[in-house]
Amino acid sequence: MSTQEKLVQQLKPTIIYSLDHDLLPTAEFTAERLIAQNKKNLECVFLYALVLYKCHRYKAAYNWTSDYCATDVKCSYIFAKSCLHLEEKSDGISSLTRTLPIWSAIRQEDACRYEPDQVSCYMLLGKLYGLVGDLKRCALNYAQVLKINPYIFEAFEELCKMGAKVRVNHLYHPISTVSDVRSNLFQSYMHKNSTSSLSSSSSLSNEDSDQDKPRHKQGNAGDEVHGEEGTNLFKTPVSKTRVRTYEVDPLSGIDQDKGIANQHEANTNTPKGARSLYYNEEKPASKRRISDSSSKWRSRKIASSITSRLLSHPFNARSGAFSDTAGYKMRNAGSPFREGVKSPVSGSKRSLHSLQTRPNERFVTDDRVDSILKSMNNDYLPSVYSKLAKGFRAMCAYDCFRAIRIFNSLPEAEQNTPWVLAKLGRLHFEIVNYEEAEKFYLKLRKLDRTRVCDMEYYSTLLWHLQKEVDLSFLCHELYEVDTKAPQTWICIGNLYSLQKEPDEAIKCFQRAIRLDKGFVYAYTLQGHEYLANDAFENAMYCFRHAISLDRRHYNAFYGIGMVYLKLGDFMKAEFHFRKAAEINPVNVILICCIGMVLEKMEKQEEALEQYTFALKLQPLSMLALFKKAQVLFSLKQYQPALESFQKLEDMAPDEASVHFLLGKLYNYYGKKNQAVKEFTTAMNLDPKGSHLIKEALENLRRD
Repeated sequence: MSTQEKLVQQLKPTIIYSLDHDLLPTAEFTAERLIAQNKKNLECVFLYALVLYKCHRYKAAYNWTSDYCATDVKCSYIFAKSCLHLEEKSDGISSLTRTLPIWSAIRQEDACRYEPDQVSCYMLLGKLYGLVGDLKRCALNYAQVLKINPYIFEAFEELCKMGAKVRVNHLYHPISTVSDVRSNLFQSYMHKNSTSSLSSSSSLSNEDSDQDKPRHKQGNAGDEVHGEEGTNLFKTPVSKTRVRTYEVDPLSGIDQDKGIANQHEANTNTPKGARSLYYNEEKPASKRRISDSSSKWRSRKIASSITSRLLSHPFNARSGAFSDTAGYKMRNAGSPFREGVKSPVSGSKRSLHSLQTRPNERFVTDDRVDSILKSMNNDYLPSVYSKLAKGFRAMCAYDCFRAIRIFNSLPEAEQNTPWVLAKLGRLHFEIVNYEEAEKFYLKLRKLDRTRVCDMEYYSTLLWHLQKEVDLSFLCHELYEVDTKAPQTWICIGNLYSLQKEPDEAIKCFQRAIRLDKGFVYAYTLQGHEYLANDAFENAMYCFRHAISLDRRHYNAFYGIGMVYLKLGDFMKAEFHFRKAAEINPVNVILICCIGMVLEKMEKQEEALEQYTFALKLQPLSMLALFKKAQVLFSLKQYQPALESFQKLEDMAPDEASVHFLLGKLYNYYGKKNQAVKEFTTAMNLDPKGSHLIKEALENLRRD
């Protein structure tokens, strides 16, 4: 053994120990002693670069490994991770793909715990491809991760956020031995169609278990309405297009030597900002699933404001004033979910679900994967993981009611974990069930008061509920926990917005963006603050930037629609509202927005169709009921209009416009006394509109 090899054996344990116990100065000092002996020894270079990376000296780690990243997997891995932080994504992709053929030779028997394995390499490569917009290769690498170890849930989450179909039942089910896991991983699933439709509201596969099969009924929060192959029996008037996608079957077994290697052959140096080749390709309208909701739509003034920040990716956004004949103003919060994966272009010879592996191919992985799979080898954990996966998949497809039902079927101990509580809070927020959403967020805060993740949505919920004191308290708590988290500044920005200080709110959202340039939610909220101040160009820039980061961020489309609505360009407004509704087809606020634009375009019958559909989704939506009653009144369908306004009077007794229009209807039917009563009530509730009410009373006396 040479002197250098002895030196590595002597100093390497000290470096690993120091990294394990966060003794970074000692680790760096020891690594310098190591690298001083031989600056070209790959083991020494890797250990020194690893320490530099752990010390957040990304540029130094990048420089030290740049000469060896094409030949050594370990140096390539540290180089690519440094590229991730330095935004040199193309260099990182090129580095990893050059060493890809030797990944399968990685064995961990004699390696330290910080050295990469196949899972970590595929995960990193997937992240890099995602950042440059190459969604197909991104999905391929995440699928490869699940093929090696299905319990790397981060890979599953990323695939769902992209809109890929993942066959959950083939990932998680009880298996008797680890060898059975291995053999199961090589199963190949051939599908009849090379592409399959993915509705914006559903990504179900027929392989789901009996508990997830379609139920042809409607009404309860957990019920579904859909037909063959996970499509929907109920056609919505909202959506006129659907997106073509390909399925991701992580267990179909992508050929190790050809499947992944070939994908990089022609694109190892992807330029920054490169666009995916398979974004939205529109087809005629398809069937959709709808779910019924009995949650109430909260609003202080039906006739003066629509306060629903359309929650979703996040359920993010906020809009400014929107004036129609009744003087509406709309705010909204939108979604951070990422863009759906589309089918490859026609020239592509390869799609995810058609890639197969040789049945007798031996899978080379490290002992740590074996130990993980052994620990998961029982009935309980596969069942829990399956439910978590199906719930998250439904959530990403905006099938909120089904997702809630699945999460509620988890064991009680699992339901009371922060991840599940946060998802349930967001789901109830998405369906405008604010009271229930608040309960879950309060439970989450009680469980973990230091949690910063997901608190941007909780702050938006408090904004909707007009709970300034609670929002202020949340801001103070988050500020004490982490001042460098974008969620903290989103929360503070929401507080300033609630206090009617838009300039300060915009500064806070800008601070969040500086902390994380990819934080889509901040761009959308900032855009809505600009919109509220009629700064249309700035608002449009924010919304468009949000869409460039996440093409499934429906609230940004909604924001652009609001801009065009204020500018009087109703056709473009309708187009963008429909784009938002295609992504999230069960959001009542979006459907009502489409109806309002149609009213502006004097398409009363089509507007009525939208409001009727919205009421089918949420029978107790006061906004949809009010707008439907207004259209019926304008179409001189007085009897159904009267019935609708009478329902509204019981649901919202403090709304002046409801009483005013009821007075007009009673006057039409000759019920003078009731008409006078309604006009008087309207005047007491809204003194500012007294001139209109007085005029109606004078006309009543003349009649």
